[in-house]
Amino acid sequence: MSVWRGFPRESARICDPGSHGAIDATFFDRETASRHYQNRSERHIRTLKTTALVDTNSCAILDLHCSAHWPHDTQTVRRVALHNTAKIESLAGDKGYDDQSLRDALRSEGVRPLLRHRLFAAYDHAHNARLDSELYGQRWMAETAFSAIKHRFGPAVHPRAWYREFHELVLTATVYSLEQALKQ
Repeated sequence: MSVWRGFPRESARICDPGSHGAIDATFFDRETASRHYQNRSERHIRTLKTTALVDTNSCAILDLHCSAHWPHDTQTVRRVALHNTAKIESLAGDKGYDDQSLRDALRSEGVRPLLRHRLFAAYDHAHNARLDSELYGQRWMAETAFSAIKHRFGPAVHPRAWYREFHELVLTATVYSLEQALKQ
């Protein structure tokens, strides 16, 4: 697994990444296998949740997390962002990543969290108003990366085993990051 996780890191290094990252999640279909195979193997999960940490300077994917069990965004961001704190100084994410313990963990690692608060009280509006709108506004880069990957390579993964699906997504993200490096 560590070898496969090294591919996006090395391809992003070629892109000369900046210090600001954005995180987002999307789903890839797993329905490319035949219906007969799915019924025989008792495979009922039809989508794969993928979370990516994207560099906003080059739009390269720094790290990737895949899961067939759809964990909450606050749990996956810990695995992705906290493993890459040496590469980023700030991290932008939407309301799905709202968790105070996550913010504290990022701050303790020297990363400035730019995560929107869910609106439960009046002070949550104040917290959101204090976010750096220029850096938070670059969160769209993560959504753009997923959109480009799905447009170029398709919205589905083709292997039948989950670890091969992970390998396919890692290789897809690596190729996407290398294409971004060629555009610079």
